[in-house]
Amino acid sequence: MKTVGTRELKQNPHTVIERVRNTGDEYEITAYGRPTGVRIVPDRPGPRRWVSGASLADVTPMSPRNAAAWRSDIEQAMADEVTDPWE
Repeated sequence: MKTVGTRELKQNPHTVIERVRNTGDEYEITAYGRPTGVRIVPDRPGPRRWVSGASLADVTPMSPRNAAAWRSDIEQAMADEVTDPWE
């Protein structure tokens, strides 16, 4: 999570708010470098980040063997019963 100091927020509130709106990122407000427990959170998702075709061309597909193992791990995790440790 990104942070913004109280001084920057006080001096440039519009800039900070526009940054949150344009990126969709959450910002935690800090005072003297320490978190204050207050966050600026967008009320809707920000714009999607563009991924170029050249970047996608460099992606190596998963082998069928690894894909099957991954699928098996997911199915096994979904089948596990979740219990509350405090009960």
